[in-house]
Amino acid sequence: MSKILAEGNGYQILYKERGEDSEKIASSGMACLSRLDVPVPGIIAAADSGKRIRVLDKKYFLVCQGRLEPDEGIMEDLLFHDSRSNRTFPVKRMRKGVKEARLSYKVLSYNEEKDMSYVKVTLDTGRTHQIRTQFASRKHPLAGDGKYGSRIKCPIALVCGELTYDEGEGTDPFTVKIDPLEELPIGSISLKNSVLPYKP
Repeated sequence: MSKILAEGNGYQILYKERGEDSEKIASSGMACLSRLDVPVPGIIAAADSGKRIRVLDKKYFLVCQGRLEPDEGIMEDLLFHDSRSNRTFPVKRMRKGVKEARLSYKVLSYNEEKDMSYVKVTLDTGRTHQIRTQFASRKHPLAGDGKYGSRIKCPIALVCGELTYDEGEGTDPFTVKIDPLEELPIGSISLKNSVLPYKP
């Protein structure tokens, strides 16, 4: 069940549970300013049409297969989303429907026995299935993401764990956080005792 993490005049910062639709959990009259795929839990923002709240930054946390090298870097791709199959694909050339996608990542820990990495991601663009597609196209599918090649049977190991926003120009930013390790299915993939928790 979704819950309100913070709220102000005309806006809410919400926790979306896995399986919920982002568009359906905001209070009546509010629209989502940030969205998550239905299978992905985490923090989203919603506001009414007259409120000038701005989402400044979001941090995602994930478990992917394999070891990312280098441990910190940038992924840039051209992505095309096929609405009929609800899948996103990397392509080589710009054409109708293709959008630029960019993210930065940092490996927080690596489990050699399971060959899995715990990673923090910051999005510079917000494309459909962007994180899932960019990692999978580099042979690092997210654990549990069967749509993009993972053979691990668990919920998708991705969560939006941090969101920073303000109430308009000249206002102080606020950051709302949850513990990503409580939301990731690390028990299902036997990583609970070997993944280092993120300490902001």
